[in-house]
Amino acid sequence: MRLFFAVPVAPEVRERVSSIIRQSSLRDAPWRWIPPVNYHFTLKFLGEVDQVLLSPLREAATLVAGEIPPFEITYDRFGGFPDLRRPRVLFYDLGGGREPFRRLAEAVESAVESLGFARESRTFRAHLTLARIKRPLSAETRERLLEIPSLPDNTRQRIDNFVLMRSRLSRSGAVYEEVEKYGLGSGG
Repeated sequence: MRLFFAVPVAPEVRERVSSIIRQSSLRDAPWRWIPPVNYHFTLKFLGEVDQVLLSPLREAATLVAGEIPPFEITYDRFGGFPDLRRPRVLFYDLGGGREPFRRLAEAVESAVESLGFARESRTFRAHLTLARIKRPLSAETRERLLEIPSLPDNTRQRIDNFVLMRSRLSRSGAVYEEVEKYGLGSGG
């Protein structure tokens, strides 16, 4: 099964972000927007995982959850990787809460590395992915990207859990299923 650890996005944030996209001039963009129901912050993508590793993964996640207290994040600017002039990924960035988010991701990374999962080579940067772009964009489309606003200053979310998710790929996109939830500061 294809698995990853993630932090879910709060329903009110999902609605706020999807409303901005619906109202933008890019709602009919030349790419597929990620459905709001799939919004999440990836902590660690595991890939195809043998069923026999499910129990050790759950134990590792429970230990991580007990070590990391809940924290708050704020959302910030709309952006692109590597940038909005030639984006491959569109996202909303974090304003506050980056350091505790990084600590959570590092704890998950270390816990699963001990189970044989390779450590990610890139530095962790929490962001809410909204779309993946496969082709170069026209100048007009790039200009329209610059019109998408940052999220309002009051867009906050308390991070008090993370989840082990299963991903099933289909023609219409990925379908995510929560396998298990881990409450921060509680050990599960």
